[in-house]
Amino acid sequence: MLSAIEFFDETFYLAQNPDVASALAAGTLTRAFEHFTQFGQFEQRQPTALFDPDYYLTLNPDVAATVAEGNGTAFGHYIIFGQREGRNPSFFFDNTYYLGTNADVAAAAREGEITGIQHFALFGETEGRNPTDLYNEAYYLAQNPDVAAAVERDEISGIQHYVKFGAAEGREFTPFIEPNGSSLPNGVAAGDVTPNSAMLWTRSTQAGPVVFEYATDANFSTIVGQQTAIATDPTVPLQVAIDSLTPQTQYYYRATDASGTVAQGKFRTSTPPGTSARLRFGVSGDWQGELSPYPSISNVAQRNLDFFVLMGDTLEADSQSSDLPGVRQAATLEEFRTKHNEIYSQRFGFNRWAQLRADTATYATWDDHEITNNFAGGAAPGESPQKNDIFGTAGAFTNDTAAFDAGLRGFLDYKPLQERVYGETGDARTAGEQALYRYNLHGNEAATFILDVRSFRDAPLESISETASEAEVNQYLQDAFAPDRTMLGAAQLQQLKDDLLAAENSGVTWKFIMSTVPMQHFGIPVAGERWEGFAAERTELLRFIEQNDIDNVVFVTGDFHGNVVNNVTYQEGVGQPQIPTGAFDVMVGPVAIQLDIGSGPFAAPFGTATVTFTPDELLPESEKERYRAMTDVAEKNAFARQVIDNRIVPLGYDPVGLEGSEIDAQLLQGSYFAGHNYGWTEFEIDPQTQRLLVTTWGVEPYTEAELEANPQAIATRNPSIRMQFLVDPAQGGAPNLPDPVENAVTQAISQAFGVSPSDAAIVSVQRETWPNGCLGLAAPGELCTQALVPGWQVTVQSSGQVFVYRTDESGSTVRLDEQASQL
Repeated sequence: MLSAIEFFDETFYLAQNPDVASALAAGTLTRAFEHFTQFGQFEQRQPTALFDPDYYLTLNPDVAATVAEGNGTAFGHYIIFGQREGRNPSFFFDNTYYLGTNADVAAAAREGEITGIQHFALFGETEGRNPTDLYNEAYYLAQNPDVAAAVERDEISGIQHYVKFGAAEGREFTPFIEPNGSSLPNGVAAGDVTPNSAMLWTRSTQAGPVVFEYATDANFSTIVGQQTAIATDPTVPLQVAIDSLTPQTQYYYRATDASGTVAQGKFRTSTPPGTSARLRFGVSGDWQGELSPYPSISNVAQRNLDFFVLMGDTLEADSQSSDLPGVRQAATLEEFRTKHNEIYSQRFGFNRWAQLRADTATYATWDDHEITNNFAGGAAPGESPQKNDIFGTAGAFTNDTAAFDAGLRGFLDYKPLQERVYGETGDARTAGEQALYRYNLHGNEAATFILDVRSFRDAPLESISETASEAEVNQYLQDAFAPDRTMLGAAQLQQLKDDLLAAENSGVTWKFIMSTVPMQHFGIPVAGERWEGFAAERTELLRFIEQNDIDNVVFVTGDFHGNVVNNVTYQEGVGQPQIPTGAFDVMVGPVAIQLDIGSGPFAAPFGTATVTFTPDELLPESEKERYRAMTDVAEKNAFARQVIDNRIVPLGYDPVGLEGSEIDAQLLQGSYFAGHNYGWTEFEIDPQTQRLLVTTWGVEPYTEAELEANPQAIATRNPSIRMQFLVDPAQGGAPNLPDPVENAVTQAISQAFGVSPSDAAIVSVQRETWPNGCLGLAAPGELCTQALVPGWQVTVQSSGQVFVYRTDESGSTVRLDEQASQL
């Protein structure tokens, strides 16, 4: 076994303990090891970068109890027992990892010839073997060019330098730990919030307990509740579920780790059904670690949102970034976690995502770049698009491969999400799999339906060129209508239908379907990736919405890196007429995106990418040059919008925008096309009128090179309004309420309270079944017909008063529910 003197590192010990170095220089000590054995080990001082007494005691409570009784030290136990038992001495050495990645050492350890830590300290360090997956050699050398030069000269290995010198000098060996920074480097977050529950999240680099506390005041004068989680791995965040919360309430929470570091956040619980209140939320998608720190979302905290939706492509696991140098496709869980951590870490003095997540609740879903471009979880691995063959070819479904599981695990780790699993669905592609789909109600104003369009989808249709022949285009459109192709999987599609109908029947005004790929038409280019490439399922969903009179449906979508608004239509087959639905699509994002097509990265929001990738046969280079020379953003938006219209109108689709559609919309600023900015979109519903205000905020786009050349100038850009429009809900906010019932209610309120129908706003409608002919509101001694009576509950607001009426199905019986009303 490794002896104490062999394990002790004098260089590290003296660098960490200047008092010992001074005593040694003064001659009061002859050796640093002497100080450690007599004093240091009892004072919990580190003898080497490889041993952390606090970590060892935290992860080994049996040892901690023995030491607390005065029987030995953490270091003494490790030397005599711990190393032989395979206990880990610190974050920095993982015995299981070391033996698992070094078969020769594992064989010798099984024979009792050596321990893992003994091999590393005596041989592995010099040989450049990794002691843990936490150590990233490429990252360490990239952060420390002097060390990289020494390694290049074959003077030392990177890991040897870190253990001997780098640890004591405070050098970074991993992006997960900031040597002189906070031990809660990603801040805190709250997610999956309902009227009564939430998930709280943080990540600690200090081993030990992390205490989550929550209160209804910012000073935490009265703690409502607390929970504790134990940090054992600095790469793995902690999450706790809290419940029994009060609806429509502002909560404050904080996480305190074993070092005493505190990070605070806040969130609001959702408004319960049957209640009206202002609702304001934000949405965006598509960002890369290399473009951090994301000035496009810097104003979110000022907007006092109820929640923010992270709409997929919340990282790019298939592009190279500074925290994972040399890796162009993440494949292991450690690599996926590294990419996620990069998003929520500080850069150039800013941590915008940590700030946003601390300020408001979030919901999240994923898209393809959380793993690899265009992947299809419901396809066979060999049929799914992939980079570097990360899925392989074996198995029935991509969503059963190791790379898929690692990517999903990394996503779930770094988002405050309650983990849910599909049961026996009767469909092998969904049964037993994670369910990212979410349905949430937000008072009478809105319901949100957050889709997972990646985990269960079929492989995309192979793309064809815009210049393809008419016959090729027609065949492509026919292939998209194949009836067995699915994007959502049968279980999720049925959930969505059921929940849409439930929201409509309960009187919710707006229904926001969050899909990470567009629902609106964009024509032939890469249509196989969007809903257009799954035309039969698209038609099935839109037909369901149209035939069930589900009003005020808004598709909020992403992936295409720009803000484009259009009404949504469908057809029963290729060449058939377009059928309006009353729904519209608001495509949002990106927070920050760049592309590289071989000539270096360029800022690539939707407008720029659209013009760049349009074939020269359809858009001559002279026109592209004219576009590039434009300096007015409105002019560039108009140009790119026309390029899109030129694609879609010949196919029989409506041109971009809500002008001339059945949507009752009023454009306030900009146009319905904002394709030249990074940003996010805000949705706000007025509780009185139920009007929906949609505002897109944005900054000028930039590249990684531009950011690194002038970080402060770019990081401090301020978002401004790029698009804003107002939409009146269909049927005046009273979905599907029959005219006779509406007339009966307004007449009743007029007769009883003198309120003019023009001053009475119907804010909520619910279908109900009443217990008797008195609608459950019998007066004392009143005899009521004993039969179930289908009918309506109608909520009306006027001048600060709230009137709740119950009616039968036709409106012939109308009664005021005085207890539920606010008179």
